Order: sequence, then structure tokens, then C-alpha cells
Amino acid sequence: MAIIIYPKTMNWKYMKQRPQQLMTQLGARGHLVFFENLAPLDREFIEVEPNVFLFTDHHAFMKKLKKLREDHAVVGWTTWAKQRTRLTSLYRPDAIIYDCCDEFPHWAKYEVKMVDASDHLVCTAESIRMRLELAYPNKPVTLIPNGADASFFDPAPSQRPQDLPQGKVAAYIGAWAYWLDHDLFAKMASYYPDVHFVSIGAAYGDIPDYARLPNVHVLGEKPHTELKKYLQHIDVALIPFQYHPITLATNPVKAYEYMASGVPVLSTALPECIRMEPHVTTATTHDDFIAKLGRMLEEPDSHEQRLARIEYARSNRWEDRGEAAHQVILDTLRRKSGPKSE
Repeated sequence: MAIIIYPKTMNWKYMKQRPQQLMTQLGARGHLVFFENLAPLDREFIEVEPNVFLFTDHHAFMKKLKKLREDHAVVGWTTWAKQRTRLTSLYRPDAIIYDCCDEFPHWAKYEVKMVDASDHLVCTAESIRMRLELAYPNKPVTLIPNGADASFFDPAPSQRPQDLPQGKVAAYIGAWAYWLDHDLFAKMASYYPDVHFVSIGAAYGDIPDYARLPNVHVLGEKPHTELKKYLQHIDVALIPFQYHPITLATNPVKAYEYMASGVPVLSTALPECIRMEPHVTTATTHDDFIAKLGRMLEEPDSHEQRLARIEYARSNRWEDRGEAAHQVILDTLRRKSGPKSE
């Protein structure tokens, strides 16, 4: 098995996302994973999952890495193209895998050099896969979408969280960010004054003030382990995104978590969500979204539909994505050959 280095991009505890999920799965398969945390730690290494260690002390890690690489191949895995220099100049891995999971325009200027330094490209969405294959025909590309967290299946029944209002609830869980269609969110709240519209997630960038809408409740970020307690008491889960280069290429983690909980899902007609139909309902315009939300709130959800959503999520688990990532690592090291990869 390999030594996997995920260079500093985020804090491990900041919204459990693709990097934490994939690194957890790689650790479970026997790789030794070192996740460089942004925030300082009070110890040199903290094991947060089996075989997954946080570190911020660069000198301590380099000393450990020198010993480890005597017997193991070292693989750099990054989701941020700007980390190319850190990987190549500091850690000098035997192989680099660039995981292109977002299409942020301000990251594009770093991509060409990152791809040039990479041995394998991974991506989350079909549109990203097509773009990478066209732009870099000499680089292997593997599509590994996001997935469902196993902890969201069959949760123990829980009481309604105290900050979740009584009555019908349509909720969005995720970054409360500029790519959300805030005009649509406000329109829905105005059109359905007896429905509570809830946001659960960290604020990201400039967002409008909803103070004039008493049925909008911005609850802020919650621990990932608490989200399933909220989903049990939500009537419709929302993905009300704008049509934007970022969202048009996103494979929403939240969609899998929603479906794993069995809750009905309504999304803007994003390409990756259209692929999830009929388990996700998609809407093209504001009027279409509002009308479909009304029907979903009024019409009872069938037991068969609920089970079908859960089953779809079960067929798209992070365990499956971790196995795909594991195979990418093995295949990449095999191609590069050498005694360390045997």
C-alpha cells in the first residue's frame, strides 16, 4: 500500500466533504494517509480515522516521510491545482493524482501546470471528464463521482431538533454561498408563507439578508453527524442552485445524503442531478421550481419512492468511490513501475 499525502487545502473538521471521505476510504483499504490540516494542531500527528493522520508540523512530517518512503511508494492526491508546487518541491511523491472536483473560474490559471505534473486525472462530473479528455488527450482520466455516507442510512429515530421550526419544512443543507439562487429561495418563501424554509450550512461569501421573511431560518453550520437528525424531519430537501459554471459541473454530495435519508429531493436542472432522475426531481425555471415544490409538499410521498431513493444512494456509496480511487492509485503506480510500486 502507498503513503498518500493530501496537501493543505482545508481543515479536516470543516464540512465533511469529498477529500475527507476519500481519504477515509483509502485509509480503510490499508494506505497510510497524511492530511495536512490548515489549522495548527497540538500534536505532531492525530489519527482521525484508521490509517488517516492529520499533521501541520512540516519538519516532523518530512522526517517521518523520509523513513516511510524507503519501503512505500508516495502518492500526492490533491483537489486544488494551486498545490502543484507544494507537492513537487516539498513532498516529491512518486506519483501525483489531480482530483478535479470543482470548476471555480479563479482556479483555471493553475490547471495546466497541475495537469502537466500529474500522472492521473480524476473528476467528479461527466462534463469535467469530457473537458479534461479533450484538453489533455495524453493524460488518463477517471470519473469518480461523489457518494453517500453510510452513516445516513437507517439512522436511529431522533426527536425534532429544537431549532427546527414546527410545521412543513423545505430545507437546503450545504454551503450558504453565492452560487445558491437566493432570488429563488426568497420567492419560494414568499409564495409559501406557511412553509418554513431552512438553511443548514456555513456561510460562504456575500449573501443577502432574509430578515424580512419570517419563514426563512438560517441555522448555520451543524456537525456532519447531526445532519441526519434534521433530515428525518424535513419534508422536501432542496438544491436551489443558480446556473453557473461551478454548479453546472457539480455532482452534489448533498443529493446523495438527501437520498440516503429517503427524503424527497428537488433541484435546479443541473446536468448531474438530471442523471439522478427520477430519484431527484429537477426544475428548469423559478416558476417550474415553485410549482413542483408545491406538488411535493401536498402530495404524499410513497413508500416505494422512498425506498427507491435509498437504494439508489446505496448503489453510490463512498465505499464504492474509495475502491475506485484505490484502483486508480494501484494502476498509476503500476504504470510508473519501479521497485517501490510492486
